[in-house]
Amino acid sequence: MRGDRPGRLPAAFFVTLGFIQAIWPLTMDLYLPSFPQIEREFATSPSFVQFTLTGAFIGMACGQVIAGPLSDRVGRIRPLLVALVLYAAASTGCAVAPSIEVLVGLRLVQGIGAAATAVIILAIVRDRAEGAVMVKLLARLQLVNGVFVVASPALGAQLLRLTDWRGLFWLLVAYGCALLIAALLVLARHETNPPARRALREKARLRDDYRALAGDRLYRSAIGAGALQWAAMMSYMASSAFLFQGVFGLDPTQYAIVFGGHGALMIAGAQISARLAGRIDVTALARGGTLVLFGTAGVLLIGLIAAPGLGLLGFLIPLFAFTTTFGVISPTLQSTALRHHGVRAGAAASLIGATNMVAGALAAPLVGVFGVTSPVPAAAVMTVCAGLSAVVLLIGFRRPRAIEPASAPI
Repeated sequence: MRGDRPGRLPAAFFVTLGFIQAIWPLTMDLYLPSFPQIEREFATSPSFVQFTLTGAFIGMACGQVIAGPLSDRVGRIRPLLVALVLYAAASTGCAVAPSIEVLVGLRLVQGIGAAATAVIILAIVRDRAEGAVMVKLLARLQLVNGVFVVASPALGAQLLRLTDWRGLFWLLVAYGCALLIAALLVLARHETNPPARRALREKARLRDDYRALAGDRLYRSAIGAGALQWAAMMSYMASSAFLFQGVFGLDPTQYAIVFGGHGALMIAGAQISARLAGRIDVTALARGGTLVLFGTAGVLLIGLIAAPGLGLLGFLIPLFAFTTTFGVISPTLQSTALRHHGVRAGAAASLIGATNMVAGALAAPLVGVFGVTSPVPAAAVMTVCAGLSAVVLLIGFRRPRAIEPASAPI
């Protein structure tokens, strides 16, 4: 660990970071139970509704590429405040969207704002910690963020009893405004990217940063495997409302409970990762967890094909195992990728997020193309993506690359 210890910042600082990080699950999960409602209102197809997720993913990819390097040069807090303003404005547009096409476009802008906050938070964490300590700090943030992962679908389902899908976006407007106020009151006084470090970036060229990142095999492998795992998870998430409500016959509340259960398991996985990180090498933990992830996806697919009579239970058990393992792996891959790049943490974090979002954007409508009348297509995509991520890590993590002086963390 370098620099000041996380404990030297007030607890309210990290709690606020956790609530800002929760923009991600709220933006993606809150409106999932309303997919059938959006489909009916705009007289469109399930695949087109899933493109509202794709739009957000593309926006998140663009937003992170911009915000990360910018935060290396001007500090973390000012870009974070601008991102929150953009997020609230785009959410307002989504709430009044007149067509599915406009909704997709506004979701792209909303994604830019959400992504900028996400990448800056990851850079802030890297400013304060590295290695196993970083994994533990990410796990602590996940405790705050995870409440929203668990609660978002259930909250959305319950709010649909009182309002329509547009009302859900008005709630996001209110949340974005509340976060802007909290950031001004709590975060603005604690810039984690100090002027001395920013001065080093004044003459730095972004292409040189990207060249340094591309030359780090650990970094390449971690972000490649992470993107494939995100594709696996997003292929399930984008089809989950149709599968649980259409195929398995759950009502919106039951669907929200099941989906929230996945969020709880993701939190549990992150806490397991924090415990293990102090005892097991972080890269070894990431590699072993990825093999387990591939195994759970394979069991899911084989079970659906060989024993379709197991129904919902046969679908949920391996899916729960997949989600828990995903929670274990995610912080280890982030920590490994950022290990050698403290001086360019914003740029490094931006590529992590951008590749994840691009992968999610490609995967979100994929299952809809193959059909959502059966869970088999979703399980097949999950298995292929998890298998490829295992191959990437087995090859890329064989011999950890030595830290180069130019890439040493500051």
